[in-house]
Amino acid sequence: MNLAEIRTHYPGLQDGIQLNTGGVGLPSLEVREAIDAGFNRLYEEHVPPIEWHSLMCQSADVAREKMAAFLGAEKEELALTVSTADGYAAVIGGLDWESGDEIVITSEEHPMPHQAVLGLEEREGVFLKEVEIDHDPAVMVERTEQILNDRTKMICMSHVTTDTGLVVPAEAICQLARERGIPTLWDGCHAIAQIPVNLNEMGCDYYASNCYKWLLGPLGTGFLYVSQEAQKHLKPLVHPHKPGGGAAQYRMSNPAHALYAGVGAAIDFIESIGGVEAVQKECVRKSDLLKNNLDAVPGVVVVSSRRPDSQTGTVTFAIKGMDGKDLDHALRNRWQIVQRGTYMTEPTGVRISVAFYTDEEELDALVEAVKVLAIEAGNG
Repeated sequence: MNLAEIRTHYPGLQDGIQLNTGGVGLPSLEVREAIDAGFNRLYEEHVPPIEWHSLMCQSADVAREKMAAFLGAEKEELALTVSTADGYAAVIGGLDWESGDEIVITSEEHPMPHQAVLGLEEREGVFLKEVEIDHDPAVMVERTEQILNDRTKMICMSHVTTDTGLVVPAEAICQLARERGIPTLWDGCHAIAQIPVNLNEMGCDYYASNCYKWLLGPLGTGFLYVSQEAQKHLKPLVHPHKPGGGAAQYRMSNPAHALYAGVGAAIDFIESIGGVEAVQKECVRKSDLLKNNLDAVPGVVVVSSRRPDSQTGTVTFAIKGMDGKDLDHALRNRWQIVQRGTYMTEPTGVRISVAFYTDEEELDALVEAVKVLAIEAGNG
């Protein structure tokens, strides 16, 4: 990758050190240009609003087709949404539940999907069962299998976990679930465009994500994948059910169609630099470098996986004697290093998102700041 050239496409990298792609990624100039081109039809060419709306719907449909190819799915298996939460609501609300049903989640779920299933527990008397995460995929599969029983109604997990960036063995867990007739719902926010994702090969029933983290699309965009088989069972919340009628029936509101040209542009940019495989290789290479440099700092504990089969560009670490919230604030306020504090791991620390556009000099600056903070916390 020509990193210097790539970084010219992301003006936001000029100010501070941006290491929170896992929170909200930086859209490229191409994303803005694609969105502006759509709005220019309205503001510069004075296309009547209702006609402009139709044009933007057509543009979004083109983006949906591009997204489907990018994700290894059929176009009619994708619904455009506003966020991951929309997808979770459509699935959880569209299935029948009974008191005593069980949902299996991991011990490291983002608050949004976690709260969604907690709400189901409150409304329907459903029980949550947690699988403790482990860096070894085989252990994850074994723990998942041990927790399943005849009351398990759904497996609902993150494909890549939110705090430590662990790749959950989704394909193996989906196979385990299919053998038992258990549907699976996945949160793909930290997986999409960070690791290769082929939804048809993965064998999941449902998969929801936004497009503004590692995919680097605009806020307010997302998708829900519903497999052709799952469409026979999932009932839409605001439309009549048409089994096999396409995933668009699960859309609960009109998304901002004009923004999806930006999603298409984000996909095009990733493809232009070698695709997700190249992105993954670059992120892991630099995250390994960061982990090794952090290892040399007394008092620093790296929490994220180092295994090739479960690591990503996420590096989560803690400093002994320093709360994660204080570490987060110090890095932001004293060094203008944008990252995110962690709260699920013990000890608490910060999550660093090492993206393909991250410069090694930025990671070196982070390590130098950590050295200072580690000493101030009484280490070394």
